[in-house]
Amino acid sequence: MKIFFLHPGKANYPELAAYESYFGRQGFTVYSGTMAEFDKSALGDDCILWCVMGFYPRLPKAKFVVHDYRSLSTGRLGGLKDYLKKIVNPTPSLRIFQNERMRAEMNFNDGVPVAMLPMGVPDWIFSEGESSPDAPVHTFCYIGEMSKERRFDRVLSSYVDYARNRDCSFILVGKPEDEIYRRFNGSRGLHFAGRKPQKETLAIVSAAEFAVCYFPVHRPHCFQTPTKLLEYAALGKRILCNDSVSNISTANDLAIGTVIAGRYVFDALGDAWQTQAPYNEPDRLRGLTWDSVLNDSGVAGYLQAVSDAPA
Repeated sequence: MKIFFLHPGKANYPELAAYESYFGRQGFTVYSGTMAEFDKSALGDDCILWCVMGFYPRLPKAKFVVHDYRSLSTGRLGGLKDYLKKIVNPTPSLRIFQNERMRAEMNFNDGVPVAMLPMGVPDWIFSEGESSPDAPVHTFCYIGEMSKERRFDRVLSSYVDYARNRDCSFILVGKPEDEIYRRFNGSRGLHFAGRKPQKETLAIVSAAEFAVCYFPVHRPHCFQTPTKLLEYAALGKRILCNDSVSNISTANDLAIGTVIAGRYVFDALGDAWQTQAPYNEPDRLRGLTWDSVLNDSGVAGYLQAVSDAPA
């Protein structure tokens, strides 16, 4: 049986590599791409169509259709966009949600089966943490999006104030918005590393003393799980978080050790927090690997039943 992982093509989807690897080992033939790439594939309707959710008012026919809500809509009209997706997108065979908060927010009540598939981490991340250097290269590190929509400019502004009279450094992995880069590039102790492959990114995290998990408090982020928090914990890092509901609930649910700071992390931080930041224990978090969360979700059973059904 063939699976095509359909995505809007507007973002990075690290989970797709995990999906493709997992279901490839389950005996499925896997493809991924945008709608235009699906049209070129000539797969026809004898396949499973797994949609990483965007706006799909029309979908090609398929033997089984999955709607996978990895995130909700961003921007000022995010709630309206999600409402339109809810009423306009065709009804799938199965819906997948990242967590219960996201399922409750979308609030479908049409009887379509639901599976919960949390965010995961690659299994090799645990050996990456074991190879960390003894001496930290930077005081702080951050991986992820750096945009004004996420108010990351306020995080950097708070760091610049914090670092003014301290001997510290902060490395940032990812592509900042041009305006943020122009404003903060050259600030004392700040290092913009740019985009890096995932393994190189996590090696940079491993080499820092503290990992910063800033996660916005506004929609849609307040419904999502901060993947970087899982990655930091799996690397055994000491983690400094802002006070977002997503950070706090994820840390509590998974017993991840963190220090919860202010809204923009470094605002009114002081120095006493450093003695309170615990190291995380990677071995306790091996259930977060993609293979584990996919196994526990039960999704493979749905797809195998489709594959085994007579033509």
